Amino acid sequence: MMGLTPGSYEAYCLDQAVWYAGTVITEELNKAGQKKQKGEAQVEAARKRVISKYLDKDSAPKQFADPAAFFGSS
Repeated sequence: MMGLTPGSYEAYCLDQAVWYAGTVITEELNKAGQKKQKGEAQVEAARKRVISKYLDKDSAPKQFADPAAFFGSS
C-alpha cells in the first residue's frame, strides 16, 4: 500500500508508530470520558477536542515551517 516490503524493518517501524499514536489517542479519549463532567454532552465535547487536537491540522501548533511555502504557488 505504501511501497513498504512486508516484514521489512521500515514496515515494522511504521507499524510501531501507528500503534503508539493509536494508544496515546485512546488513552486521552478515556481520560476525557472519565473526568467528572456534568453531562454526556460535556464528555462528548471533551472527546471531540481530543480528536481535533490530533486530526485537525488547523488547530495543530505550528512547530516547523512548511517546506512547500518556500517554493510558492506561481
